[in-house]
Amino acid sequence: MPHSDLNGQRCRLRFPRHWRFYQGPQAGDFLEEEEDPKQRGILRRTSCHRYRERLRSNRLSQLLHGLSIMATLAVVVVLMLFLGTKLSTEQMDYSAPGEEGLWLGFLRLLGLEQENYLSGDLYMRSKDAFCSPEALDLGRIFRYMGRVVLNQEQALARMERALSGSGRFRSVALLGPPGVGKSLAADTLRQCFPWPGNAHSYSWSTHVPDGASKFRLIRQFADGLSECGVNLLIIDNLTTCDHGLVPIYNRLIMEREGEPKANQTVLVIYVFNLETNQYWEQFELLQELPPETTIVNFRFFDEDDLVDCLASELKKEQLVLSSEKQSFVLQEAMKTVQSSGCKLLRRLILQNGAIA
Repeated sequence: MPHSDLNGQRCRLRFPRHWRFYQGPQAGDFLEEEEDPKQRGILRRTSCHRYRERLRSNRLSQLLHGLSIMATLAVVVVLMLFLGTKLSTEQMDYSAPGEEGLWLGFLRLLGLEQENYLSGDLYMRSKDAFCSPEALDLGRIFRYMGRVVLNQEQALARMERALSGSGRFRSVALLGPPGVGKSLAADTLRQCFPWPGNAHSYSWSTHVPDGASKFRLIRQFADGLSECGVNLLIIDNLTTCDHGLVPIYNRLIMEREGEPKANQTVLVIYVFNLETNQYWEQFELLQELPPETTIVNFRFFDEDDLVDCLASELKKEQLVLSSEKQSFVLQEAMKTVQSSGCKLLRRLILQNGAIA
């Protein structure tokens, strides 16, 4: 800026380079009405402040988005585990129906189920798999049966092979003295049967007027055979004199098999109790049973078998016996082991055992 000194000469005012002229408030200038930047660290209205706020907001939104995804995945996993546990409880050992039911339940939870097509298709496939005779896992059932029926490995293996055949009619005749596991094996199969409504058990000693009335009761089962799954009939407590029932009832079932709609699979188990004093004569007579019926012989028990039965019954009833009482129970049970096997042992344990 020009200026005149005392002598009238023109001169220029010089200012240090670090001096600046005031050009109005600038970003970052301290104003009295604002807070001290030294105390706050950054002014409220600076562009840097807005940038940092935007970054902070982006980080927070990304964090919330990630948390929402993780929460959704956790809920889906928990629901799938819940459905899988529930279905496995209701349909134990049926993997195909269980998997289809889990998938269908998962689709329903996500709202992706199609009422007219998808759900109906899965239901039909699940029903077909359930009703298929292949759903009967005899291997699994007989592995469990081997832990329940003691010391009859050969008889159970022969029984499993006979019932695992490919025909639509399969029958076995279980022979042996009382108390060696025949009725227990048949009842275990009934309890583990995948189709409880198809399993029927009948004791031939049930009090009815005559043999004809008994046979009519059994025939009612043949008239109500199910086409879903496998049918099971157990005729228990037969004697050697009842052997004529076997060919009659076999013929009744096999003749029904020839009808156009009679496509049912039928398993029949005949349980014969043989008298000890005439055991081998009765055994030879029962060898004349029809060839479509497999004969399964359950062996006699001895003292070693009684010891195993004693340990099993004590565990089942949660009872304990002193050494003296165990010896007493075994001695008493040995008196009837040939005629009643382990049957007397259970009553003696209940009478002499103490709660564990």
